[in-house]
Amino acid sequence: MIELTQIGEQLIFIGIAFFLLGLIQGALIPAVKNSRMALSGHLTAVQCGMALAIFGVIWSLVVLPLSLAMFVAYGCASGFILIWLGITIASVTGASKALSIAGAGFSATVTSEFMVTIMVRTGSLLSLIACIMLVFGLLPILG
Repeated sequence: MIELTQIGEQLIFIGIAFFLLGLIQGALIPAVKNSRMALSGHLTAVQCGMALAIFGVIWSLVVLPLSLAMFVAYGCASGFILIWLGITIASVTGASKALSIAGAGFSATVTSEFMVTIMVRTGSLLSLIACIMLVFGLLPILG
């Protein structure tokens, strides 16, 4: 039977709050400069929120040292939030260099472009590393 841990409970809360934020963002899509990018941000928040909630539910199955487990849990959450925040800022400012498909036809100041690029790349790298470590933390359930 799966039991909730303190980290698991926190991930569930963060995930559901993130999911709610994504739903609210969905209602605001028409109000921003780049609605395609806003849709991307909406979907990112909803999907990452669900992922974090699922991670929280299965967290008791993760076998990692505490410091590594905390890095994985909060690395996933922070990475996902950074990606979403970068995409959301891009939707408001028109930044497009880091996200060229959703940003096609838009541009922004050098500062906005740089900020979005740093957020999206840092969030992507952080969440990728944390999710890879999560997979290794779940390997013991196979055998």
